[in-house]
Amino acid sequence: MQESERSRRLEALRVQYVERLHDDVQAIMAQVEEMSARDNAASAVELEAVCEALQRIADSAGSFGYDALSETCGEVACQVRQWLDGGVLPAPYTLAALQSRLQTGAEQLPHLDDLFPAHATMVQRDTASGRVALLGDEPLGRRALGEALSALGYVCHEYAMHDVEALVAWQPDAVLIDERSVPRSRWSAWWNAWQSPPHLLIFGDEDDFAARLAAIRHGAAGYFVSPLDASLIDRCLERLILRPTPEPLRVLIVDDDVELAEHYHLVLDGAGIDSWVVNVPAETLGALRDYRPDLALVDTRLPMCTGREMARVMRLDDAWRDLPVVYLAAGDDVREQALTRSGDAFLGKPVDDDALVATVLSHAHRVRGSRRWVARDGLTGVLTYAALQELLEVEFARAQRSGTPTSLALIDIDHVGALNAHHGHASGDYVIRRLAEHLTQQLRFIDHVGRYAGGAFCVVLPHCSPEDAQRAIERIRLQFQSQTQTINDRGDIGVTFSAGVAGLHDAASVEAGLDAIDQRLYRAKLAGRNRVLGNGDE
Repeated sequence: MQESERSRRLEALRVQYVERLHDDVQAIMAQVEEMSARDNAASAVELEAVCEALQRIADSAGSFGYDALSETCGEVACQVRQWLDGGVLPAPYTLAALQSRLQTGAEQLPHLDDLFPAHATMVQRDTASGRVALLGDEPLGRRALGEALSALGYVCHEYAMHDVEALVAWQPDAVLIDERSVPRSRWSAWWNAWQSPPHLLIFGDEDDFAARLAAIRHGAAGYFVSPLDASLIDRCLERLILRPTPEPLRVLIVDDDVELAEHYHLVLDGAGIDSWVVNVPAETLGALRDYRPDLALVDTRLPMCTGREMARVMRLDDAWRDLPVVYLAAGDDVREQALTRSGDAFLGKPVDDDALVATVLSHAHRVRGSRRWVARDGLTGVLTYAALQELLEVEFARAQRSGTPTSLALIDIDHVGALNAHHGHASGDYVIRRLAEHLTQQLRFIDHVGRYAGGAFCVVLPHCSPEDAQRAIERIRLQFQSQTQTINDRGDIGVTFSAGVAGLHDAASVEAGLDAIDQRLYRAKLAGRNRVLGNGDE
């Protein structure tokens, strides 16, 4: 969503909220005035209704810039709650005093034709990728690695030792030093003098314990040897640098206050976070299945249930047992710190926009990161077979629901068995990693790569027709074929792959889609390998 459109929607939402707020405040004041004019005390039921209405205003007004009104309503609600908890029914003259306080609060509201107070500054999404400096005196080596890391989404600058002042001024997130051209005796003193150095990675000559021990004693967070594999560096940097997630974080918002929930949605959108709003608690389970969020924002006071009860209902399903929940706490719920004992977060209403974004980012990134590495293949860093199966079910359901095309490709390295036999399994593993890296670099951010078996990978291409998918995989095949793979001291060899492509949206099931690409891959192998077969190659 463009910033101008988001600002327009926030302003329209504020107008809509204030219109409702005028009505709500007037209704509460009329009810209190009517109770204060009686000869007898108000009933507990009436007071409970007033307390709930006041608390809703206290919880939401601050999010729209009306902090004083939020505080006034919160104080009055707290007073009424004390009466109710103590079994006290206040006399009419006592309620008349509340009427005066509410009138003062109502005067804080603007007229609808006035300008509304400026809202808190939106948290802007940081679109910068990780900044990686490459230090070495061999330009060709730096350039090749820089191109590989740039393709993985990093911003890379290359420096020689005489450029270290410029390197420091650039303030990178990480520095990779090539010790083949810059010995440690040349860079260690300079590095130790750096006041707040970034993460240090070392590309060394020796592949042994002593070299690694010396590296960590100099503060290295990563140590690599030849042949240098950009995918391994990427996996190390992923742990060190919090980069923007290619796929936006997904947050499920469960709150029956329509305007307030929409406000949270727009604030998160401004921070680059996707969200889905549920105003009816009974619709939450369906939203979980369709949306598959990374985190849930749950109001503690919902129709039909409490926030904790909602979280417990969600977690009856094993798929959501570890879903982090951020409770949006109202009124007296702020005192219930026990809500956080399961590791979930707790935000008191009115919720500050910056605090909302920071809390969501902190919890969702941590959970997504842990899921990512649990679901990643140890050799290649792409999805494991189990994670791939889960993803396929999600994408199949999405394609069936939306009617948009989604394609699959099954890619397998040609003659991988012979490669292992002639050059050793370590060389075979290296080529498998190189293909995984190549696929990750060349595919779109929204595409997914999973390790299917051995040297085979399954690629999921959402919003992509089988014809376009076949063209994309063919382009990748030609590029990979043109690259020679350096197998340690055994020289360069050429490696190819074969592939089958089919539409997942056309299949009757995930299994049928996998069977289609498996059959086409098999025919590509029979036809001589090093080719891609799709719908038009039956």
